[in-house]
Amino acid sequence: MVKRTENLVILGLGFCLGAFVGILSAPTKGSVARDGMIYNLKSCKRKLQAFILKVVRDKNDIANKAKTSGKEVITDVVTAAQEILKELDLLATELEQKNQ
Repeated sequence: MVKRTENLVILGLGFCLGAFVGILSAPTKGSVARDGMIYNLKSCKRKLQAFILKVVRDKNDIANKAKTSGKEVITDVVTAAQEILKELDLLATELEQKNQ
């Protein structure tokens, strides 16, 4: 527990030191950097909202595609299992014939 606390304190100090050095060596004024970050955050927010709206709008279509894909996979598995059963039956009959 003590080691974990030490690690967290060291991590916090490293974060503070990195922020301090970053502020001192920043190539632009803070107001310009903040404005740029705000613009980028708003842009990301708009993109995320558009994505969420698209997912909500296409929810039924996505669910239908997933159901169709799932049914196809199940059908493939059942077909493969039936083929394996047929092959096992053939092998069993061949072995029985050889033993007689």
